[in-house]
Amino acid sequence: MELIDIVSGFIKYVLTAFLMYGVFILIERLRPAEPHQPFKHILLISNGMLFILIAFAINAVGIGALVGLTRRWFGGPYLTFPEPHIYLKNCWCSALFLDCRFFYYWFHRLQHTNSFLWEQHKFHHSETSLNVTSTRRVHWLEEPLVMAFIVIPMSLLFRIEPIEVGFLAFIEILWLQFIHLNLRLELGVFNSVIVGPQHHRNFTILFSHNISIKTLLYFSDWDICFGSYNPW
Repeated sequence: MELIDIVSGFIKYVLTAFLMYGVFILIERLRPAEPHQPFKHILLISNGMLFILIAFAINAVGIGALVGLTRRWFGGPYLTFPEPHIYLKNCWCSALFLDCRFFYYWFHRLQHTNSFLWEQHKFHHSETSLNVTSTRRVHWLEEPLVMAFIVIPMSLLFRIEPIEVGFLAFIEILWLQFIHLNLRLELGVFNSVIVGPQHHRNFTILFSHNISIKTLLYFSDWDICFGSYNPW
């Protein structure tokens, strides 16, 4: 029964992923930043499936088991808070998202400043036709590194419920797909605080190995705090 549940979860994950990519690919047709991209660049099926299989393998081994083992070794969660009132639940999830972005910021910054991590990350920056499927144009080590730099540290710090983990993962995937869109979209006055497709396109293709500009993933808050923000 457990194996059936795992396989069923994997199928749902794949179908949901294809649905989301399909919707975004249609949106890209409205106002593409780079018209007439080769079709083979729009559908990075082989690389995407490899990433999905690795993510599936990690989930099959059991993220919960890995987190539990890590907590037994190092203790934790170090910070415990009372269960928030239902009206404060959204605030709690927003705070977790802020913390998640903190760890993602440093992970991504290290990918550009550490030679070992850059060797893994530069595959993503070798993209020549940036589009929504570029979200999964990553080295196969990306998912294990996300576990090591983001999931496990957050699990050691906070007691996070499965539904909150699902919420954070969904928002992360949705936002990463948004910023990789082949879509000409300017955010106007919000350009300096919110990362959009146009900014991330410039960062990914033009400024690959340069941390003197903002890391360009979600918002500019952590870049401002740690001195990597440079409006351009």
